[in-house]
Amino acid sequence: MISAEDMEAMRPRMPHEQVGEFMQAFGASLDPRMWIKLIDEELAELYKEQPRTPNHLKELCDLLYVSTGLALTAPEHIGMLIPEKERAKVVKQQAKVSRALNEYLVFYGENLFVEAFNRVHASNMSKLGKDGQPIKREDGKILKGPNYKEPVLDDLLERSP
Repeated sequence: MISAEDMEAMRPRMPHEQVGEFMQAFGASLDPRMWIKLIDEELAELYKEQPRTPNHLKELCDLLYVSTGLALTAPEHIGMLIPEKERAKVVKQQAKVSRALNEYLVFYGENLFVEAFNRVHASNMSKLGKDGQPIKREDGKILKGPNYKEPVLDDLLERSP
């Protein structure tokens, strides 16, 4: 007989659970403005890449990653946490994020994207430094450590229609 614990272990982990794990393990910033900045960076990187390439798929996963980080740091009423003069920019940014995620989730398909996201998460969890501690940029962004392993996504694209 399968126990409730076994059933829970078999349940696919949702993006917010994985990003939360990363944020806790790496002491990631809880400042929504940091995540807004990271979203801008990831949007720019996504639009530089050609669709249906491993790099494009990775950047799309990264975009969901940082968008989820924002949602975890400011799950409701983000407008109350952001100065009024910055809100319009954030609203426009979130519209771009929604369009990109919606468009490319259809483009790649949900199953392929979920598997890619899982691999990107595993890759992100390999970012620790030699001392087992996170390496952070001055503004708090987590950087890749010497043990970082790039996610392998080529085989997913080979299987896609």
